[in-house]
Amino acid sequence: MLRRKITSQLENWYKTSPQTALCIFGARQVGKTTVAQAFARQNFQKMVELNFLLEPGAARIFKTAESCTQLLERIYLFKDTSIDTSIVPGNTLLLLDEIQECPAARTAVRGLVLDGTVRVIETGSLLGVRISEIKSHPVGYEEYLNMYPLDFEEFLWAAGVQEETLNHLKQAFDARVPVDAYTRHRLLDLWRYYLVVGGMPAVCQEFFTTRDLPEVVHRQRQIVESYRSDIAKYADKPQRPRILEVFESIPPQLASQNLRFYLSEIRKGARIAEFEQGLDWIIKAGIALPSYNVPEPQIPLELNEKRSLFRLFFLDTGLLCSCYPGIQLPILQNEPDVNWGAVLENAAAQSLVSAGFQLFYFSSKKIWEAGLCPPERTVCGAGGNEIRQFLSSPSGAE
Repeated sequence: MLRRKITSQLENWYKTSPQTALCIFGARQVGKTTVAQAFARQNFQKMVELNFLLEPGAARIFKTAESCTQLLERIYLFKDTSIDTSIVPGNTLLLLDEIQECPAARTAVRGLVLDGTVRVIETGSLLGVRISEIKSHPVGYEEYLNMYPLDFEEFLWAAGVQEETLNHLKQAFDARVPVDAYTRHRLLDLWRYYLVVGGMPAVCQEFFTTRDLPEVVHRQRQIVESYRSDIAKYADKPQRPRILEVFESIPPQLASQNLRFYLSEIRKGARIAEFEQGLDWIIKAGIALPSYNVPEPQIPLELNEKRSLFRLFFLDTGLLCSCYPGIQLPILQNEPDVNWGAVLENAAAQSLVSAGFQLFYFSSKKIWEAGLCPPERTVCGAGGNEIRQFLSSPSGAE
């Protein structure tokens, strides 16, 4: 199993928040269920898992049960009683997987937490999209974790880079001193692989197991296609064409020289009011990362943002590369004529969002672009060509 940073946050919830459930949400296939299952095996005597997508009959339990005792009894009967699925009070994790498929289960979380017989973890995709379907939210009885694809450090863990090497790199960065040439070149090679492979767990597992890049691209395209299927299945019917148009427009607009996302490139004469619901859907689904314009780079950026001017990035840089046929080999060979701006900016946006930063951008004739707002400070960045020059410079890997 791939090592994930979010595990430490699950451990913190387990130790410090016994009176809450944990809701792990994020885009499809970022590894939510795998992490929750592994955590349960390590910390609980028993795990009872309900997957509302694969076991649609489980939803009826939550719609008809009149008490927590009755609910837990019915869950036990619903599962295969030929194996030991009994609940050990105080030492059982109830994993409610794909909970967006059962709004009644989300409502029942409050009662399960108050009952205390089991600890509860929920995992779900499209939770932001389907939030209106929940009759009563368990406010005050849930903690929330937004999960993203692997970041570059997690990718390095999967690649087998030793902790002492990463510590050496961090120390060199803090001291602003160069690392040795071997380490620099090795990590830059891995960085280019990260740009191509990305951080979707199934894709990373395929890459590190087989090193078969054509199969990696095939898996990436399957994930992209699954996002299209989600739009067709879950979005309101009138909005589906607009959502799909926005989704399909992200890669070409990132590859252009545009400093923001232009609706006019989707359809001539398109207006923000026409696409507002579609934009909201694709952002809430977690498959696009928004970066809003600020007229001046002054803190707090949130008070200055202009939501009518924005950029959209893909959730994962590897998925973005799969939308550019033939780009993988030139990236791995560090060829200068690659459109580095699209890929590197997307990778920077992905890394910052997964680290808890909110994205903004500022553009002017003097400063081509700056974007990125951590909670307490502003970090300014350069455009794609400048980033590439930095990475290629003798001190660029420090």
